[in-house]
Amino acid sequence: MTLSPSTASAVLPTGRAFPRTHPRPARGWLNDPNGLCRVDGTWHVFFQYNPGSARHDAIQWGHLSSPDLVTWQEEPVALRPQQHGPDAFGCWSGVLTVDEGRPVAVYSGVEAGDDRSRVTLATGSEDLRSWRQEGVTAAEMPADPDVVAVRDPFLFRWAGRRYALQGAGLADGRAAILLYDAADLAHWTYLGVWLTSDHPVLSADLDASIWECPQIFEVVEGEVSRWVLIVSRWMRQEDGSGRLQDVRYIVGHMDADPDNDNDNDDDGARARGAAPRFTPEACGAVDTGPAFYAPQVLALEDRTLLWGWSWETRPEEVSDEEGWAGLLTWPRELRLDGDVLVAAPAAECAGHRREPLEPASADGTVELPDAAELRATGPDAAVRLLLRGPAGEREVWSGRAGTVVVDGSLVEVYAQDGPSHTLRAYPQDGETWCAAVEPGAVTGWALGPSTP
Repeated sequence: MTLSPSTASAVLPTGRAFPRTHPRPARGWLNDPNGLCRVDGTWHVFFQYNPGSARHDAIQWGHLSSPDLVTWQEEPVALRPQQHGPDAFGCWSGVLTVDEGRPVAVYSGVEAGDDRSRVTLATGSEDLRSWRQEGVTAAEMPADPDVVAVRDPFLFRWAGRRYALQGAGLADGRAAILLYDAADLAHWTYLGVWLTSDHPVLSADLDASIWECPQIFEVVEGEVSRWVLIVSRWMRQEDGSGRLQDVRYIVGHMDADPDNDNDNDDDGARARGAAPRFTPEACGAVDTGPAFYAPQVLALEDRTLLWGWSWETRPEEVSDEEGWAGLLTWPRELRLDGDVLVAAPAAECAGHRREPLEPASADGTVELPDAAELRATGPDAAVRLLLRGPAGEREVWSGRAGTVVVDGSLVEVYAQDGPSHTLRAYPQDGETWCAAVEPGAVTGWALGPSTP
């Protein structure tokens, strides 16, 4: 496993479902990646975490760090629910920023198990290993009666100014994005509903009760600037519970909104000017698989990376017995090809490769270890991914792909010109992974843990 054994929270599970190259603590529940950043050459990935159970409850912020995106170290838990605080029920998703030279976690603090949350701040040490939670609230629920659910703050800059988004649900059933001025990190100003799911450019594929975990980043090609907004679709069921649907992106452009004058210079603390306006132009799927949700992006000067959460598709009782649930994907590098968002494994992930796989046999089958990577030698190759055992074979996935990654129970498929596809499959006793391919169409490697 890529976690340093000197700091892993427990002996790593030996079951075949547990990954070798996707870092996570040995036990507990894991969901959304949070607080992605790179500080002084070290990568940091925080995540939604319940170390005491394989169920979603009493959510904290776990923390992993890496010098190279391959070798990972488990760090102390960063944020915990504070009794009588704004996050007493859970420290839900958010981001990390630097404000006046200090690392600050910006997250949804939840006092009760409902759709209402507050934007809560915590201050970290320079190395991000210790945190002060003092109940600082940057934004309450909007007073707008049309807004009935809010969560998952995200920060971005436009025209030299810091703004924030939150995902929301409206009283009439539409999903929405809310916009805030966050120039003063401790005191946000609500600027209104920014985008709703009934926008005419958006297809029915963007319908939702709540848009969760909104992310936005800029793509500059020559002198043309475009923006990509990512949302995770939460659907309310008839019994009031929620269903996590999928993740979609919206491509558009940003300009000044003449109808949203961000003018409040009564104390000289805020600049005069119009707030940003986002105009959608196209939309599509970030990932087409059945086990991918709540990604977070890290926009760097030279590229944008994305991590996502892959949930379990086995019975909860099995996860209880195994003691763990939830994985993070490999970091994915994003690019726009026209209006299509394309993902590929970050180049650093090649550091997981070990010995080359044997070429396909005469019947076109490549036998795979429990952690392996296949890569097309040319255009996307036709691949049938199988689990074979005494009872026969079962097809896990088939289609055309540029890269296929198998790691325990996690499968990540990357097309060269389209969205990724994430799914889960659990090898049973006596079953082995294999792939049916055309001779010479792919090359491959066993994947293994790094040496800390």
